Amino acid sequence: MDFIEVNSEIGHLEGVILHTPGQEIEQMVPDNIHEALYSDLLNVEVASREYADFEGVLSKWTKTYKVRDLLVKVLEQKEDKMELLDKVLQAEDKLFLYAELTEKTPEELADILIGGYHYVEGCHPEQFRSKRYVLNPLYNLFFTRDASSTVYDKVLIHAMSTSVRDRESYVMESIFRHVFGVETINPKAVPGTTTEGGDVLIAREDVLFVGNGCRTNKAGIDFLVKYFATRKERQHIIIQQLPDKPDSFIHLDMVFTMLAQDRCMIYEPLIRNVYGNFGVTHVEIDNGQIRYHNRNNFLEAIKHVGFDMQPVLCGGDDLWHQQREQWHSGANFFAFGEGKVLGYARNRYTLDALDKAGFEVLKAADVCSGKVKMQDYDRFVVAFDAAELPRGGGGARCMTMPIKRRKVEW
Repeated sequence: MDFIEVNSEIGHLEGVILHTPGQEIEQMVPDNIHEALYSDLLNVEVASREYADFEGVLSKWTKTYKVRDLLVKVLEQKEDKMELLDKVLQAEDKLFLYAELTEKTPEELADILIGGYHYVEGCHPEQFRSKRYVLNPLYNLFFTRDASSTVYDKVLIHAMSTSVRDRESYVMESIFRHVFGVETINPKAVPGTTTEGGDVLIAREDVLFVGNGCRTNKAGIDFLVKYFATRKERQHIIIQQLPDKPDSFIHLDMVFTMLAQDRCMIYEPLIRNVYGNFGVTHVEIDNGQIRYHNRNNFLEAIKHVGFDMQPVLCGGDDLWHQQREQWHSGANFFAFGEGKVLGYARNRYTLDALDKAGFEVLKAADVCSGKVKMQDYDRFVVAFDAAELPRGGGGARCMTMPIKRRKVEW
């Protein structure tokens, strides 16, 4: 691919980065589960089978890239390998590993950077004996959305909210700089700044939707506002405040995702601000001038920038079902074309709501086997079975990092 470009959430997908969950997700134990940002232990064999249908659907539609394959390409170049290794080991205070890791092949080192590096008796400091790993596995890497975001023709390398995920950002930055040759935007350079990709939705060439919560803080929002204020183009940023608890509200895309020009998926209590607790701010940037406007709710705010969208309700009309299905990423859909979306089959009331809204419900297994062709339908949702994957705390959008989409004619 010669260039990177994403100008919307719904343009026809032409390239996406994925990572199949591997042994790294089975290296958690109850003692480190919360440090790893999980609430339960996952079974890798079941999760991998579920992921196969998810990936299979996307590979029927577009070019897919794997993080490990791209990382190997980085590590094949000696200078790039040394640069990445130095950055990771300095950040994690593990420079004593430098000599032995530089001797590893690109394939071996890629597996170590992703899957972790075991403690060796008599070789590594005694303090790591009880932890089993000298370098921790990247437990969350299959959520490829979070560490980087394609924002128009550049890539935003996120300043992660927890240090356990910092290495993901370093890996993705190396991939984009050295494999794709893309200019990156780095909020981590500003102390105290945190941003994550689940909070950044590219709505249109001049509009971003951004979540402000436990993963993307006010300093992160300020960084984005100041960055766009340095550009000549007019830009709007619609900011939705999110609750810190429970964990199902960690990102904006857990309560709002775009399905088509005229349709979106929402978790109604929050997006319509039913309880009046969470504010919405419209930031208007024009030739360096910044203006702030308070809005009553998210749907009203996006109307001010030309998005008159009919919402489909996560969980349907019943608050009980809405709460249950939002917990397992019922609002977290990934659009790989306008009106062409992918999500979990377990959220049946949400799928019923999509069906009533004119989206044909297709089974991922039928798409993967060739029994059903997505191209035969105008609007559809491909539903893939998942019991283990949702327990990781994310959905279809979380597990995708688009790098190329066709432009949408608005």
